[in-house]
Amino acid sequence: MDMEALNKLEERISKAIAHIEKLTEAKNQLDVKNRQLQGRVAELENELKDKEISLKTLEKQSIQVSEKVKDKVEGLLNKISSYEQKLT
Repeated sequence: MDMEALNKLEERISKAIAHIEKLTEAKNQLDVKNRQLQGRVAELENELKDKEISLKTLEKQSIQVSEKVKDKVEGLLNKISSYEQKLT
């Protein structure tokens, strides 16, 4: 091999090493971002679980309130019917 061929080979190797270093840095940055995103996903999953629990609690409360309102309305309707029967 002559010197020119060795110089070209050295240049290609240097470029390849520089490219590998860039790719390694990019990978490291992506790893950091990935860990951040995984953490955010975990936070959001926990928030979702909390919201689901809150929703179930609100649904139960809504059912209870609806039942109480229904009972009160039925009671009032019965009182009205009783009063109307007394009038007739």
